[in-house]
Amino acid sequence: MDSMRYNIDLNEANYVQPVRGFVERKMQGNNTELVDFVPESHIRIWYNVQMEGYPSHHHSAVEIIICMQSDYVVIVNNEHYTLHPGDILIIPPHAIHKLICTAPGIRFIFLVNLDPYTSFQDYKTMQPIFLKAHLISPGTSRHYELLYNNFAKMIEIYFQNDICWETDIFSLFFKNISICAKEYFGSKNTSGASISTDVQKEHYDKFSKLLIYIDEHYADDLNLEDTAAIIGFSKFHFSRLFKQYTNTTFYDYLCKKRITRAQEMLAENIPVTSVAYETGFNTPSAFCRCFKKHTGYSPSEFRSKSEQTKIEADFH
Repeated sequence: MDSMRYNIDLNEANYVQPVRGFVERKMQGNNTELVDFVPESHIRIWYNVQMEGYPSHHHSAVEIIICMQSDYVVIVNNEHYTLHPGDILIIPPHAIHKLICTAPGIRFIFLVNLDPYTSFQDYKTMQPIFLKAHLISPGTSRHYELLYNNFAKMIEIYFQNDICWETDIFSLFFKNISICAKEYFGSKNTSGASISTDVQKEHYDKFSKLLIYIDEHYADDLNLEDTAAIIGFSKFHFSRLFKQYTNTTFYDYLCKKRITRAQEMLAENIPVTSVAYETGFNTPSAFCRCFKKHTGYSPSEFRSKSEQTKIEADFH
């Protein structure tokens, strides 16, 4: 353990939104949440005592839930996570998730826009940790108390609303993401054998190079064998290590990258056929199948929802 756990005050009166009141979260369409950050910032944190749970939804921000009182279940992309007091759940952008409560309880919920982070060199390397939800508890992280205390300090800074509050919060947020990433990549040894720090660093460097390459060439005709050769692995060794480091296959990872870019292009009203070819799909039908698989919507349905989001955002 790193230190004693920070004591978080649970008096609701101390958690009034610092700039303006956020009465409730806004939804549009079937399950898209309109994230309402503090004006001209990239962060929102709130004290939440909602008892009836929250239906399935998704948004572009990273969501962090800190359970303070009572147990409850969060379902993220059909995976169930049971949270106990003190547990922390990090939910990646665009993941479909819902909250199930059976008793009154208290939790803090963070929404963080990653846009300022995407220009960092490390961002592309750390993308594997944003592919699925991460539950942080005393039993899952050897740095649990440090992570918990940093999130607690973020809460304190946010509601004090002092000068440079957003910078101070992001410095702690990046620190926690760095800790999670180092734990993640340091644990990617499933053989049971001891792996030296030098070998871990070698693998990390190679996959950092590879993920940057995929990010820059996702629209090209990439295949497993040629991509493996970039970092000097056979396709069999590469497939095993890629799944080990990213918790997904090479082709699923590539498809997710293409779909993420396609979502941006569809929101810009670019024709579906053009989006398909410009994001690396051989045919519009293949694009539509992949898009539906990863988002639950057809490209046309997604575009309609994006247009409605813009209308409602402008209205509000």
